[in-house]
Amino acid sequence: MRTRLLGALLAVVLAVTACGGSGADGGDGTARLRMAIAAVPASLDPRTSSPYDALYVGLLYDSLIRRSPDGTFQPGLATEWAFSEDMRVLELTLRDGVRFQDGTEFDAAAVKANLDAALARPTNFTNHLSNLEGVDVVDPRHVRLRLSSPGVPLLGILSGEAGMIISPKALATPDLTQSPAGTGPFTLDQFVGTELSFTTWDGYWDAANIPLPGLDLTVFLDETARLRSLRSGQVDAAVIMPNQVAEARSAGLEVTGARTADFFGLILNTGKAEFAEPKVRRAMMQAIDRPALAKNLFGDGCYPTAQPFRPDDWAYAPGIDERPAARYDPARARQLLAEAGYADGFSFEIQTNTMNTWVQMATILQSQFRDIGITVELRPMENVQFVTARRNGEFEATLSTYQSARPDHSEFIKTFYLSGGLFNPGGYDLPGVAELLAEVTSNTDPQAREAAVHEIMTAILDDGPPVLPICTRTTYYPHRAGVHGLTVSPMFDPNLAWVTVDAR
Repeated sequence: MRTRLLGALLAVVLAVTACGGSGADGGDGTARLRMAIAAVPASLDPRTSSPYDALYVGLLYDSLIRRSPDGTFQPGLATEWAFSEDMRVLELTLRDGVRFQDGTEFDAAAVKANLDAALARPTNFTNHLSNLEGVDVVDPRHVRLRLSSPGVPLLGILSGEAGMIISPKALATPDLTQSPAGTGPFTLDQFVGTELSFTTWDGYWDAANIPLPGLDLTVFLDETARLRSLRSGQVDAAVIMPNQVAEARSAGLEVTGARTADFFGLILNTGKAEFAEPKVRRAMMQAIDRPALAKNLFGDGCYPTAQPFRPDDWAYAPGIDERPAARYDPARARQLLAEAGYADGFSFEIQTNTMNTWVQMATILQSQFRDIGITVELRPMENVQFVTARRNGEFEATLSTYQSARPDHSEFIKTFYLSGGLFNPGGYDLPGVAELLAEVTSNTDPQAREAAVHEIMTAILDDGPPVLPICTRTTYYPHRAGVHGLTVSPMFDPNLAWVTVDAR
């Protein structure tokens, strides 16, 4: 992976300390982790949860494969795996002695039942399994996945929600939010309103290595209230925005952070006539002053860029931000609108959630688009309603953060830029992209994958992208001194189970 200097953006504090503490709640040497989070999870069912819910869904469900922060894959419910030479067959060896929380035994039949169900009834990850032809039970501990095309991205896919295995007894339950049925290290105590509580499950297959007795999560939509709850001692840790880091440190709090594989951006539904016109999309790209917007809202905590990948990611295409199509140029934007037949502008609605920063960003975009003659109406929405509308394609434009490398860079491209993708409700389809993407998904050579992704992103930029990136962010968790092992997962994979908290 290529590393590039990002100046102040790379000055990220990774305050990871060793486990410690004694004489805590429950007499087991640790206290429960109390954490202030930013939004009510859309669901705790891996089939219907939003991508950012994985941190909490992963407390209840193990995945077949685990992904380390460096991007390498480690054993999960599968202890070994091997691809065939043509990458069209994946053999998995499953962990022995694992049970679901409802008492059902975990085995190859359970894996087959889950994957078959995902293909039969659409889930949020079914499109990631589009080349899965069939699943064979070899024996109780071995399963074979047969693919219609080379499956290079499949390990990443199985390390996410698609690999979170549900008890076969519960697969017919339409929503498992209040009745989870996984093999994960925690059970759900409650999910009521803005409060979620989890307790360590003593039947977990690796219970001896889970130090945390439980978690209590509280949602604070207001960002200042979230940090205030931490400063007052109401919680032990919190999720904050980059522009709050200085305040957190000045209050004596420790801060852990990492550049995360996501970006702030605006999805345009190309089913709307104006957004179907490439020159309109190009005009809107050039109407956004990314450096000013990012600096104003985040300081150095969000790197302004016209592409969805962060600059130290192999998928980042050098030179894109210097191309004319990526530059802030409102005069050129107005000219493009006129050439597209919209010299007098048009109007559209931006949906976003109600959190302060999102609304502020939408307001800035509203002003910048107004400068080229486009009128924007803003519609802040409660998070579950917002996520549902986005998932169903019920929007003209939607502003949020989007993951660009989870479960795999190729899956991001398929989901956002290919016809039929979950976040491409208008059916945007640029000739040549599907063929280039096939090179990404069938090639294990990093240089070949990189070249194909760079060509895709450059072509989409020049065409007028249906997704307008703004900046790639750094995510921060401030915490009190008694919290140990709390880290930000760059790929948003579950990692809270190994935190410890000193007695209060």
